[in-house]
Amino acid sequence: MKGIREIFGKEMARIFRDKKMVFSVFVLPVVIMLVIFSVVGMMAERKQKDIEAHKSRIYTLHAPTDFQQQMEASGFLAEYTQMESEKEFEAAKKKIKEGEIDLIVRFSDGFEEQTKAYKEGEPLPWVNTYENPSEEYSAKTSSFVKTMLESYRQTLLAERVGDLRQLTVFEVNTDNSQMYIQDKAKATGKMAGTMLPYFVTVFLFAGAMGIGTDMIAGEKERGTMYSLLVTPIQRSSIVLGKVFSLMTISGISAIVYVTALAVAANTIFKDKLSGANFHLDIQAGQIAMLGVLLLFMSFLYSTIIALISVFAKTVKEAGTYIMPAYMLVLIIGLISMFSTGKPQENLWFVPFYNNAMAIQGIMSQEITLFQYGITVAETLALGVILTGVIVKAFESEKVMSK
Repeated sequence: MKGIREIFGKEMARIFRDKKMVFSVFVLPVVIMLVIFSVVGMMAERKQKDIEAHKSRIYTLHAPTDFQQQMEASGFLAEYTQMESEKEFEAAKKKIKEGEIDLIVRFSDGFEEQTKAYKEGEPLPWVNTYENPSEEYSAKTSSFVKTMLESYRQTLLAERVGDLRQLTVFEVNTDNSQMYIQDKAKATGKMAGTMLPYFVTVFLFAGAMGIGTDMIAGEKERGTMYSLLVTPIQRSSIVLGKVFSLMTISGISAIVYVTALAVAANTIFKDKLSGANFHLDIQAGQIAMLGVLLLFMSFLYSTIIALISVFAKTVKEAGTYIMPAYMLVLIIGLISMFSTGKPQENLWFVPFYNNAMAIQGIMSQEITLFQYGITVAETLALGVILTGVIVKAFESEKVMSK
């Protein structure tokens, strides 16, 4: 136990005495993350404002006069051009493709007369719209014009049948202010749960990766590991001291990153999340469950990084070996972001993925004690097993002399 404390204290002192390392591990990633999110938010907001301020260019063919007047009276910012021939129509389609105009609205020839003199059994008049879905301006214009066309349809129907209620039959949610019934805290937690597993897994692994490779592969590269191995301290104590210190750094960095992300979500980016209805409110029980899970995840990831580093001669080589494991963590985090519905029970026995599901379940308040227990127990068991493997590797002169 004394040996573990000595190694743990040595590693922690080495890290926290180095101001550059403290800044690069705990401060710089937070700054980079907030700057990236701020820039992305600002650019998205600027893009939305640009779309809203854009003056749409709408070409029409055979458009009825009353529809043209309805469009102009709507207040929608647009420039209208009436086409007169098929030749102009074909040229306009090329302009749509090139993004020079936003929308074409083509009515059947004689549309106005057809709608007023319509008799049962006759072909129906029609309206076709032409847009470029890859252009944001075109999509916005199309959405508005389709709304106006529906309004125009209702106007013509009212002229034809009088009381539209005879055709409506029934209404859906026209006067239902209580349509959405949900627990806001649970809904917000579920929203956060889609993002949190990815960020937590990445932060935990990234926080330990650089320091972990230096703790073992770095010492082997500098030659200090051999001096450490000949000391009276048991090699198992050396392993545990290094793993625990790495776990502590990884856990602290993850807590710092996630806390910064949560604070930013409730302050800086609040207006950009779900129409300013985002407010992350975590209960004490959720914090405790997350804390325990993060502790064991830190332990597991630290053992993975330490084990890989044992078999590397240099820090660079260790980084190369660790990259596939890091990519696996990234993929698992991404998969959890796009999962829907309740996961199958057998998935809770899948290592690493069950951690992501557990974080989601804790945030949405839907996880059961059985699911949480399986996840924590399996994560701890894997960490213990890998620690045993690291101890065996440390006791092998063949491995440690590489």
